[in-house]
Amino acid sequence: MIHVSDIRKYERCETLLWRTHHEPQPFFPFVHPSASISELAVRYFGLTDYYEGKPGDDAARALQALAKEDVLVNPRFEAQGVRIKVTLMRRGIHGFHVYFGYRSCYPHESEAQVIADHLSILHALQIEVEDVSILCLNADYVRRESLDVSSLLLVSDRLFNQKNRLRHTIRELCEPLLRPLEDIAAACQKCLAADVCPSSQRKGECTRGGRCRYFDACFPQALPDDSILYLQQSAHKLQMYAEGITRLQDVDPQRVEGFRFQYAQIAAARNGGLAIDRPALRQWLQDVIVYPITYLDFEWDTYAVPPYEGMRPYDVLCFQYSMDIEPNPQSALIHREFLGEEDCRITFLEQLLKDLPPEGVILVYNMEGAEKLRLRQLAKQFPAYAKRLEAVAARMADLSLLFSAGIVHHIRMHGMYSLKTLLPIFSAYSYQDLDISFGMDAVRQYREMKRCSKQERRVIRRQLLTYCGMDTYAEYVLLHALIALAKEKEADRPE
Repeated sequence: MIHVSDIRKYERCETLLWRTHHEPQPFFPFVHPSASISELAVRYFGLTDYYEGKPGDDAARALQALAKEDVLVNPRFEAQGVRIKVTLMRRGIHGFHVYFGYRSCYPHESEAQVIADHLSILHALQIEVEDVSILCLNADYVRRESLDVSSLLLVSDRLFNQKNRLRHTIRELCEPLLRPLEDIAAACQKCLAADVCPSSQRKGECTRGGRCRYFDACFPQALPDDSILYLQQSAHKLQMYAEGITRLQDVDPQRVEGFRFQYAQIAAARNGGLAIDRPALRQWLQDVIVYPITYLDFEWDTYAVPPYEGMRPYDVLCFQYSMDIEPNPQSALIHREFLGEEDCRITFLEQLLKDLPPEGVILVYNMEGAEKLRLRQLAKQFPAYAKRLEAVAARMADLSLLFSAGIVHHIRMHGMYSLKTLLPIFSAYSYQDLDISFGMDAVRQYREMKRCSKQERRVIRRQLLTYCGMDTYAEYVLLHALIALAKEKEADRPE
């Protein structure tokens, strides 16, 4: 039996559907696990007497419950070779009120086809639907001492457009998308029954909205550093590649969108591997670098359902920071660090304010979407600290801008500019030998630490401190590599 989610995978990529079933990968949620949307819906409506479906249920159970129950939570239905689960159904006068739950704040109109396929199955089973709504998290909700589910959830008969505004009704969006599903279910079954994975052809969907988790399995070949397939934000690279234009240095300039990062990639490929706008680099260093330099990095966990007072849906909780202070170019680094547990926000920010030098630049990496945003969230949650936190944010400078703006680019970056990518290019250091080497690994271990023995907790704490400390040390190493490059004459440029 095909699940409706399989249809979505199939329509994106047959290979994705096949690999998901035959080569499953462990799933780790980016968002902290908490109450499901169906659990929240039960509390929202104050439900006490209802049928509740379970994974693996025979679909006949839900059909039997329809005849005698007024409320169904997570019922499973099957028709036309497709299985569905509905978050909530409540009996009305002329049929059921059907609710589709999302543990997100803005279910977009792109969800209309999936909802329409659910409705097609209900229609095939002759289940009358009186109206259709979504249940999602209210982005404006601010938690007080206890969780108020009646304010946390938003119920609407509309979906959000790309500007996160409720506009078109679910009914009007879904009506033209209703379809019989027998043929596509049969196509999915045929795909899954194949003994070998369908052949893959690289297309925009492979990286749109983030790289597919099976990308490396589909395209395992190592590409040369100057491959045109690394060209970022390009709508034409796949077509050029198919035409035989495979190297960045041979790109057709008429088919380049004109982003500075793209031109930096092409310039690096044509210039022995490294492209530097030295005047811009020197100006940035002159404008930004004020001693003492503080290298700073945070680690945090994301919560869909706010666990503590003052938090909103999808706020984060900073549980760790690393800080390396360079008093002057001749001094050794001074290291400070913090690692808390549970609601450690006040302790985190008080220790941070205590550890930071009163002056000098605070150097971070990708600050607008990370450390600076975190400080502003904390300032909203704790207004008494707002002025001091805003002053800290005002001293921050973003080291990543030199790379994202194309001021410095090396073809070994392969179109990326994370610290983990850059460090082995511009130094002899790497994250590879660390027990924790990625941010989500840190989050996973942080969550696991709460369930471990004391001995295991000590090991994880040491690993977390080492990982976060590597981030700030990487900032230090990278800055000094850039300072050295800025001092070089054009003729001394490394190959």
